[in-house]
Amino acid sequence: MTAEVSPGAIVRRVVATGTLQATRTVDVGTQVSGTIDSLSADFNSIVRANQVIARLDPSLYKAALGQAKAALLQADANLNQARAGLEGARTAEEDARTKFTRAMALSRDLLITQSDLDAAKIAQDEASAGVRVAEGDVGDAMAQVRQAEASVTLGQVNLDHTTIRSPIAGIVLSRNVDVGQTVAAAVQAPVLFSIAKDLTHLQVQLDVDQSDVGELQLGRRVTFEVESYPDETFSGTVSQVRWQPIAEQSTPAATVASSTLPQVTTSMATVVSYATMIDVENPDERLRPGMTAQVLMQGVRHDNVTRIPNNALSFRPPAEVLKAIRQSEPSTDAVAAVGSSSMVKSRVVWTFDGTRFAPLSVRVGLSDDQWAELLSGNVHPGDLLVTGAELVKRSRF
Repeated sequence: MTAEVSPGAIVRRVVATGTLQATRTVDVGTQVSGTIDSLSADFNSIVRANQVIARLDPSLYKAALGQAKAALLQADANLNQARAGLEGARTAEEDARTKFTRAMALSRDLLITQSDLDAAKIAQDEASAGVRVAEGDVGDAMAQVRQAEASVTLGQVNLDHTTIRSPIAGIVLSRNVDVGQTVAAAVQAPVLFSIAKDLTHLQVQLDVDQSDVGELQLGRRVTFEVESYPDETFSGTVSQVRWQPIAEQSTPAATVASSTLPQVTTSMATVVSYATMIDVENPDERLRPGMTAQVLMQGVRHDNVTRIPNNALSFRPPAEVLKAIRQSEPSTDAVAAVGSSSMVKSRVVWTFDGTRFAPLSVRVGLSDDQWAELLSGNVHPGDLLVTGAELVKRSRF
């Protein structure tokens, strides 16, 4: 079996498998714990932004808010009382200052004793100290009022959080709770709903191997297929190739233990790929999130080159065929010598003249699923290269 060397174009195609997903999906959770009191949305529900989609039982949070408001009223009363005490202390200080001034005048006229003057001075100092104490009491009362106001605000926020609203307009992809179920938000917010913004615009996320990522270009059109519609081909546009690599399928490697060093086991990443996003228009919403897409992307293209069939590069004459035509099997060293005749990355192809197989050394470049580009070698368009050989035993009758 032979195939002809021919001129033409070689297009390397990148094939990868990805998953359809919404361009924007929001997981709606709850910031407070409680029991689901009601649900206003279900699977496939169309919701508006800020629409109520669920409610938690608010009784505990209403009670907590009531306690916080009562504490605020008490704090306000204490503040008013402290302010009244400050006014009284200031009045007493003014009275003591007036009496001390009068006592000083009487003392200059020797109308009162020194002990009476000292008593008036002490009374003024005590009144001034009382003012400072009252001012401190007012400051403490004001701090308690601010703390009580913060508690009221917190209580109101927690109560408001018992009403779950949709942050975006879209469609509900999943509902993870039922009425009567208790959700706990102590460690992290539990996810109640997953909402997709718009299913008329989807994305295919796929991982492209590092050997192919250099051929991707933003804005390039690609085609893909999904199992749900096996006879149809859909198209999209490369919108993003992320820089962060994805390493998978680690292979363990162990060092040999010695008398001084223990055995050490490490892992080496053998597959590195890059996440690539494909924008897809889905006006009829036939494509759905989660579908597996087989994506075909056109890579490097070389036009007007000499093409060698890929099957010819992998062929080697079978031993039974060589025996049938009485040709000795070429040694491995001989074939290797033909394939290493001062050419980098050389390969061996075979010709057949009707009686014997002959190896030829060629150097190939870009290849696709059918052809390989001939860079150098004694092969020309129109030549026939062997792609397969088998021994067929024919009956005499």
